[in-house]
Amino acid sequence: MISNYSKLYLITIIVLSLLSCTSSKTDADVFGKWEGNYNDHKVSFIFKSDKTCILKFFDKELDNFETINGNYEFDFSKKPLSLSISNISELNHSLYTIVEFNGNDLIRIAEFSPKWRLRPISFNSEKSINFKRASLIKKGEKNDTNI
Repeated sequence: MISNYSKLYLITIIVLSLLSCTSSKTDADVFGKWEGNYNDHKVSFIFKSDKTCILKFFDKELDNFETINGNYEFDFSKKPLSLSISNISELNHSLYTIVEFNGNDLIRIAEFSPKWRLRPISFNSEKSINFKRASLIKKGEKNDTNI
């Protein structure tokens, strides 16, 4: 018969083993071009290793494609991950949202907020965009700045 101490020890070992097997994400996991659709319009996101990003989307009101350039920062310690885009030349404020990885080549991004305190805390399927990786760029690769 197994003692209570042995059971507790065994459970602790199993939990620690499971936790050590989980993969944690880093900035390198987002490098590259991501594409998705929102309201039947193509949306693309490019995350570069120099911490800059480009967001391209169709603006219905202006009836043309818009581009936003900025500096991104992921907080990988948060669940869900938080994403902040700052120093946006096309806007006079930063953008804040949350991100969820679904494997290595799929991410979901919630709607953006102009204030970090109003950043979403959960995903709404009607206001989220699913992105698929279109190209993978490794840190330091020559094409990293020319995606």
